Amino acid sequence: MISPPLRGLALALASASVLASTHDARPAKTPAARGAAVFSKYCALCHGAGGVGDGRAASLQKVPPANLTISTRGRSYKMQIVREGGAALGRSSSMPAWRDVLTDAEITDVVEYVQTLNPRNRR
Repeated sequence: MISPPLRGLALALASASVLASTHDARPAKTPAARGAAVFSKYCALCHGAGGVGDGRAASLQKVPPANLTISTRGRSYKMQIVREGGAALGRSSSMPAWRDVLTDAEITDVVEYVQTLNPRNRR
């Protein structure tokens, strides 16, 4: 028979093992990798998985989503349009403002990812 303190320890270790196997608490290693996850969740519906503006909801927009693979806009512009939305910059009102949904870190990460979609920006 296992003593109560050892039984508690065994239960705690077993629980920790189950939790560790079902949830990876480690964040993605690079901003672009973290941004890829944000893009997939929030942006790909309109911009498409590859960022060319061919997402499932693209055809529902009055103005087609931007093809991010050929965008010549800089990081600061992209940060602003993600944060404030298209209408705030005189662009399509179909591009929503994400400031109330995404954290500043997520916006920075998704912009880093979007930069990788244009071959001219790859390092």
